[in-house]
Amino acid sequence: MVSEADVVMAYRLILGREPENREVVIGKARHFRNLNDLRRDMITSPEFIGNLGERRGLIPSDMGTKPLVWPACRVDADVSTDVLERMVGRIEQEFEYLGLREPHWSVLTEDRFTAENIQENEDDFFASGELPVSCLRVTAKRSGLDLTRYRSCLELGCGLGRVTFWLAREFDHVIGGDISAVHLEHAHKAAARAGANNVTLVHLNAISKYRELPQFDVFFSIIVLQHNPPPLIGFILETILNRLNPGGIAYFQIPTYITNYEFEAEAYLASEPVWGKVGVHCLPQDILFHIIERAGCRVLEMREDDAVGALAISNRLLVRKKD
Repeated sequence: MVSEADVVMAYRLILGREPENREVVIGKARHFRNLNDLRRDMITSPEFIGNLGERRGLIPSDMGTKPLVWPACRVDADVSTDVLERMVGRIEQEFEYLGLREPHWSVLTEDRFTAENIQENEDDFFASGELPVSCLRVTAKRSGLDLTRYRSCLELGCGLGRVTFWLAREFDHVIGGDISAVHLEHAHKAAARAGANNVTLVHLNAISKYRELPQFDVFFSIIVLQHNPPPLIGFILETILNRLNPGGIAYFQIPTYITNYEFEAEAYLASEPVWGKVGVHCLPQDILFHIIERAGCRVLEMREDDAVGALAISNRLLVRKKD
């Protein structure tokens, strides 16, 4: 267990200040099971990242906005189909490796969802899938859209079905696609337990599989596109947006900037995978907007979220296919 003295010392050493009050100290002491979890919470907090970024001149001290002077990311986003296939194969291997060892943690990287802790936390894992669907519903409403008019939905990166089965309560038919057969095996079992008879799971492990997708009314994807290299993000997104029915909508999250990030396709493919760790990539906004335009869609809403931390920009978009 973590003691109150541990919490106070962590504040002093990591954040350079005293805790706000004793209630905060007691709360953290009860919440964290060990010092590693406490330390991880501290060094990933917006305050710590903000202090670090301020010293480096990367972000403002008030954390209100991202700097307007960040330079462009050098991103190689236009590659051949053969290169795309090689990228798909690499991502498939990385996620199947994780699926065999840490399937739940590979979806939500929290200690309580590791293989050794999941038995007592699996209900929380699946319950957490309700929030992203609620965000979709509220975002659509802000743009004057009623989700009940849409019947079919494609979820990219369905994983173990954490969000899929909440989408299945919202739409008549849900297609859950994932690159990992291991994750899909878990999702099949979860679908059976949930009695989700309106869910179809598909293995998206080849370029042709994306091109063979049926048309649908809604596209949904959160914390998935970012684990693909930029050319693959672009291909997946454009192919899927082209499968949207007229008047259909897409709600998705995508990093569009990461400080000190650059991507060169052949260098990426030549590098050794870091097994057990998922990479995070971005697709610059100018490329993203061209894709949306070519697919005959327009942006209804674009918001920043905190999916990739203070030294990057992650956007959530609501996009609508023109009638």
